[in-house]
Amino acid sequence: MNITESARPQITIPDANRSAVEGIREQFERLDRNVAQVAQQESSDAFAPGSRDRALVEQGEIVRAVRANARSLEASNQALGTIIDIKV
Repeated sequence: MNITESARPQITIPDANRSAVEGIREQFERLDRNVAQVAQQESSDAFAPGSRDRALVEQGEIVRAVRANARSLEASNQALGTIIDIKV
């Protein structure tokens, strides 16, 4: 038994891909809810949790979250490609 190999953390590339794709899916669902909220009549309290203005601000957060998940997916795919290159 090789001690250094057993102490090394296991890399689970498919889990990283799954997590990134799930994160993107969740953000698209969040975006759908926000778009519907923005399409509704503007609320009287702009800072209320359900207000149109807040939904517009959250859309910027959603875009950043989707980009971060996409970068994670890209990094995971690159790592998988490196592993395949090493094995071949």
